[in-house]
Amino acid sequence: MSNTTETRFTLKHPELGTGPIPTDIYWKEDFYEKELEAIFRRAWLWAGRVEQVAKPGAFFVKSIPTFDASILITRTSSGAIKAYHNTCQHRGNHVELSSEGNCRVFTCPFHGWSYNLDGELTGVPDSDAFYDLDRSSLSLPEVSVDVWEGFIFINLQESPNETLEEFLGKQGRNLSGYPFEKGKAVFSYEGQIDTNWKCMVDSFTEAYHVPVLHKRSVKDSFCGPNNPHGRLLDVDLSGHHRKISVAGNPEYQPRPVQGLAYRFSPGAAVTSGDGDQSGNQLPENINPTKDPSWVFDIAVFFPNLLLFVGGGMHFLHQIWPLSANNVHWEMRGFLREAQTAAERFGQENSIVELRDAVLEDTNTLERIQIALKRQTIREFIYHDHELALRYNFHTVNRWVQEYEKETP
Repeated sequence: MSNTTETRFTLKHPELGTGPIPTDIYWKEDFYEKELEAIFRRAWLWAGRVEQVAKPGAFFVKSIPTFDASILITRTSSGAIKAYHNTCQHRGNHVELSSEGNCRVFTCPFHGWSYNLDGELTGVPDSDAFYDLDRSSLSLPEVSVDVWEGFIFINLQESPNETLEEFLGKQGRNLSGYPFEKGKAVFSYEGQIDTNWKCMVDSFTEAYHVPVLHKRSVKDSFCGPNNPHGRLLDVDLSGHHRKISVAGNPEYQPRPVQGLAYRFSPGAAVTSGDGDQSGNQLPENINPTKDPSWVFDIAVFFPNLLLFVGGGMHFLHQIWPLSANNVHWEMRGFLREAQTAAERFGQENSIVELRDAVLEDTNTLERIQIALKRQTIREFIYHDHELALRYNFHTVNRWVQEYEKETP
């Protein structure tokens, strides 16, 4: 029997209140400009995986759409992972145009200035014709970088206020040990959505909408007779971050082709309503309630990364604000490698099911944003199991207010 009938998560956090939340921070451009400086220029932001720079000389370029920035991430000859602004110090062109690759030096395709893997300027064509050329002061601008569980994070501050370990805090510690390295089969989707970045983050941190919005896709696999309203198993608020545990419907009977796909998929698909942990030893703090109906946990790493961890696959969403009312959305999924054609078929079915469910979310968010901009809705009224959304509102405001105190 599931414990999803238990409610009152919100009452465990009286400091957050129970009343409506004003919607002005979800559409006003002036508040958005504050968020850029207070949050996105100071928080640790996910940039990639260590598998992308497995060997010395391997590199990839990470675009940061929010700031129209290009970050070059590489593994040096000493084995260290370093990150640089992808900007030649001669005239500002990108030194690397390829999205990924392997090289010994980065050479700007404009005038041929070159840099080694440590970012040092090593080659300047016809250097004698320059005046007072100081190569030691012309290295690629370095970006703070660190790694957690194989995930590469960057920080755009010259001197971050917190280390990555401090920033991730308890949530990072609780997720340590998940077999992320097994997710070697990668799929991805991306696009621009006309919504506020917080609205999109929030849409993935509650399941109250599942029985209605997803009635033609994943409703039946998640909302069974014991949990018709999509109630959560757990909500954990932790520092800057939060995590929810989502239940499935153990009584769900898949359609014939769907059932065949689930049967041969290497690990439970998150769309199946099955949290089977066979083949994976999960950390103690994943599925903290140990409820048998558990399917996956959604860990939100403030501000813009959502990591879904299940028994057979994990995937993430990253939302980059472009304006107060527009975002660039990226989704990347990781599955265990298929060993047979049947397993590959099972995986592809899972990928498509997940894509279709997410498209139902994005379509809805654009209509919501129109109402916000027109101010036809001035308050959000939150269900008890929408506590993570309430917490996001308070966390965003806290970061902005603290920044304003530091920079009068």
